[in-house]
Parts: sequence; structure tokens; C-alpha cells
Amino acid sequence: MQTGMLGDNEALRRLWDGLLKDLVLKLNSPRGPEYEEGLRKLLRDELMSIPVLAGTSGITIVKMVTVLIGGGHTTDQIVEAAKKLEGRNRPNYVNPDIQQANMPSGHGRRRPVVLEFFEFDHDPLTEEVRACCEEPGYGYSTYEDGLRFQEDRPEDQRKRPHVFVPENPCCDAGGNPLALYLWSDADDRRLDLDDCDLGNGWYRLCLFARRKYC
Repeated sequence: MQTGMLGDNEALRRLWDGLLKDLVLKLNSPRGPEYEEGLRKLLRDELMSIPVLAGTSGITIVKMVTVLIGGGHTTDQIVEAAKKLEGRNRPNYVNPDIQQANMPSGHGRRRPVVLEFFEFDHDPLTEEVRACCEEPGYGYSTYEDGLRFQEDRPEDQRKRPHVFVPENPCCDAGGNPLALYLWSDADDRRLDLDDCDLGNGWYRLCLFARRKYC
């Protein structure tokens, strides 16, 4: 991250100059895989399931999770690794369009991203989800965010569907924009895609992801 991207926010600058900068350097050192595994274990075991909290825009914040992205780990590699898992963690279905050519992953250094998952008290439209991602201090999640999330927390999608609506989604052959849709059917684990056109509706059961920047 270039420090110019932080603007005049001194709190963000202090965070970058301290903890985050040190973490990025360690992840990209010769002992990077060792640090990454330790951090993944910490995030799985210790971080961050927040009790239901009131949010803005009529939403409820359910949990926050930190994932690691970048480091050259491509979408194709993530999918192949998932297919080789044993037992319940192996997906029963992976949408064939989930591939590096359509939704690239792995660019840049390995770095942490904080994801906040929220729910609605009604069946929302995609435009409502996008509005929440555009609130100050937040941003859109990415396909890579979702794919790395399911690596670390494969059981979460068995409880509720998890939806990742990107800012610039890829489209299917019919021109329909696609969100990453992690869900379960009769205990199957499915890595899927679903239409995220502005007028598209979602069940209130879904949890939606957005990046949290402050």
C-alpha cells in the first residue's frame, strides 16, 4: 500500500506504519509460509465473531473476519486445493466459471483484509447491498476475498449463505453480473455464482460481505 492512499487519516497512518507494515514484511520474508500458517490459525481460533450489533442503513453486523489475500495464489490453485480436501470440507460443487481468467486472485503481496458480514431484516435487492459497501470506511468485497474466506472457514456457509458482491463483477454469457455465492444444500458445500443485477433480490437469510477499512 502506498502511504499516499491513506490521505490525512493519522490513525490509519499509525496503523500502517506499525502493525500492518510489520505483518506484510513478515508474510513476504523467507519464513512467510510459517507466519501465514500461524496467522491463519489465530484468525480461525480467535478472531472475530462479534455478537449481533446494530449497524447502519437498516442492517445488522453479524461478524468480522480477517483473511489473507495476494502472494501469487491464483483462483485456479484455490479451486484445485479445495477439490483435494478430504471429508466434509471438500466442496460438492464448484461452478466451472470460478477460474483465474474470470475472477483473478493472487496479485500483490500477501496481506490481510478485514471483512464485515451483515444481514438485512428483509429480502434485500442487490442495490441495497451495494449501497452498504459504499458507506464511508467500507468497500466492496472481491471474489478473492470470498475464496480465501471459504478456505479458512468452510463450515460457515453450512449455517447461512455467504454472498460476495464485487464492485466490478464478471458477467455470464448472457451479460448478467455475478456474485460469489457460498452456500450449502442438504449439508453439501457449494462454491457457486449468482446473478447480482441491481434488481435482483436475495433472501434475508444471506450474509453479505464488505471490506472494513477503519
